[in-house]
Amino acid sequence: MLTICFANNKGGVGKTSSALNVGYSLAHRGYRVLYCDCDPQRNLSQSFGQNLEGTHLGDLLMLKGEFTQDDVRAAIYPVNERIGLLPSHPKLAAYEPQIGHIAEARDWIKEILELVAEDYDYCILDTPPSLGNLVVWALIASDLLFIPVQPELYGYEGLSNIAQAVTRMHAKLNPRLRVGGIFFTKYSAGYRRRLHHDVVELISSHFGELGPVLKTSIRENVSIANAQMAGASLLDFSPESNGAQDYTALTDEILLQLNVEKPA
Repeated sequence: MLTICFANNKGGVGKTSSALNVGYSLAHRGYRVLYCDCDPQRNLSQSFGQNLEGTHLGDLLMLKGEFTQDDVRAAIYPVNERIGLLPSHPKLAAYEPQIGHIAEARDWIKEILELVAEDYDYCILDTPPSLGNLVVWALIASDLLFIPVQPELYGYEGLSNIAQAVTRMHAKLNPRLRVGGIFFTKYSAGYRRRLHHDVVELISSHFGELGPVLKTSIRENVSIANAQMAGASLLDFSPESNGAQDYTALTDEILLQLNVEKPA
């Protein structure tokens, strides 16, 4: 199982939408996908349109390393035959400081996911808009990080912060972690806003060493928000929309970078 994390310490950049729709795009190609929602706001979990009040990620973390494979499998909500969801809950925000002082806690998300690695081809992690413990633990569990960025000056500053965090993470906590790519949201090269193009050029020139700037960008599209409100993936809700086309292209680019083929 390859674990892919979507993270940015700035909110409102399309992180959850990207995690959701890349995961669905992978499932549409025949891959088995596990979502792990590491954000107490649980927007990803709520995107599935379910009132998920059963066992969640926070409950597993509060077992303090004493979780079993059966515990993890029982907590996963079966969305369909190819997709599972390990949901989050607002209680996770209260649980984090209760276990954050425990040195071993940083590996628990990784260990939880390892217990079900044989069940899935990909795990998609959504994270809170911060650089706190939950994000650090998610990055420790990950193989690849993809960073959605809006082309604005605040986006540039946020990317600087996460770049520093990833550098420290790679050196001390997870040497296998690499940045799979930076991609722009609410943006198209055809847009006329000069400031956005200037920021894109600035980010591309300053952060090329952090990871590749992907060719695919995600255009502004009302269907993205409407699909989440409807509790559906964009690929199912509005498959002909610009957003669905963009996320399909983004997934194509991710798979091309990984040099993997569609499973039989």
